[in-house]
Amino acid sequence: MKSVIQFFVLIFLLLNSICTEAQILQPTSEEKIIIERFEYIRQIKKYVGNLFWKNFSNNEFPGTVVYFTDSASYFINPLPEMKDKVSKYAIVENDYDWNIWKLRMPLDSAKFVMETQFQFDPKAKAYINYRTPVLFCSSPELTRKEKVVINTTQEWAIALMHELYHQYQYSNEAILTYVLRLYQEKKMIDMDSLQTIYLSNQAFRDTLKLENEILKKAVAATSFDEEKKLFTQFLKIRAKRGVDFFKKKKFYISTPENFWEKLEGTSLMMEHELKQHISEIKPTPYLLENDPMYENNFKFDESSATEIDFYTELNDERFYVGATGFNMVRLLEKNKVPYKDNFFSYASLPLELQLKYFYKIK
Repeated sequence: MKSVIQFFVLIFLLLNSICTEAQILQPTSEEKIIIERFEYIRQIKKYVGNLFWKNFSNNEFPGTVVYFTDSASYFINPLPEMKDKVSKYAIVENDYDWNIWKLRMPLDSAKFVMETQFQFDPKAKAYINYRTPVLFCSSPELTRKEKVVINTTQEWAIALMHELYHQYQYSNEAILTYVLRLYQEKKMIDMDSLQTIYLSNQAFRDTLKLENEILKKAVAATSFDEEKKLFTQFLKIRAKRGVDFFKKKKFYISTPENFWEKLEGTSLMMEHELKQHISEIKPTPYLLENDPMYENNFKFDESSATEIDFYTELNDERFYVGATGFNMVRLLEKNKVPYKDNFFSYASLPLELQLKYFYKIK
């Protein structure tokens, strides 16, 4: 995924030219659908913010979104300083007074992309996502070509909202400063690297499966004492795995693990909540009438075993920190722990430590 995004960013740089005054364009019928899709996204964001995380409802977009079609790219809510980092662009007028840039950029061979990413290396200062999180996303049409599980605008919107939520998290100064510092100090690895370790180390993998099973049992526990006993067991097993890994690799795996569990676990909980209510969020009349990929009466069945397993079970195809993080968020929510109050202000505070404090485990 990273290589795909870096390719796009490189193209923006290679096409950079001295910009004359930007041309103002009236949207085509296809571009009108793009605009209305993002109004739908804005309405979803507002709804899920009120449902799960209040501050997420603030501001229309937490950062810049770059939307790719097979013939152009569109910058939604671009930062002013990006003008010097992209090729000549036109401004697309819209009914919402958003700033939308259109760049002519053929992407006929582009693969699916749906990721929020930022650069931290000073050598990447010319990149549009240097020290600022940018969400890169394919259109629903491009997405459908590459992802057989995404066939509707609603499914595409769910995937985009997951990344928009990450952009919201990274856009917090404390979170971004913390993760950038960890990378600079070589104490951080990304989720792909963590997953590679998980897949290539059988003992590491087996222990994580045990940890996740204990977390699930704690969620299902019917008494506080049983929960505390199970979570104490979880902490002991996890601590031993961390020590064993450090002895072999001289790297504290708990640092990136705690960080990504915190961000991915809460993003998945937001996504899970949204899926239960997506049918209640109505698009604009224009989108309803003109978007060929919007499916009336579309619903997710979040009570199905498949959907429950998607979030709670470890799966080689998905980041393990997602399952363990999601299950810890379930515990926090079950016990009404106010973990959201200091989520950003204490960027380094992991979910497991919040639970340890709650259970008063020494």
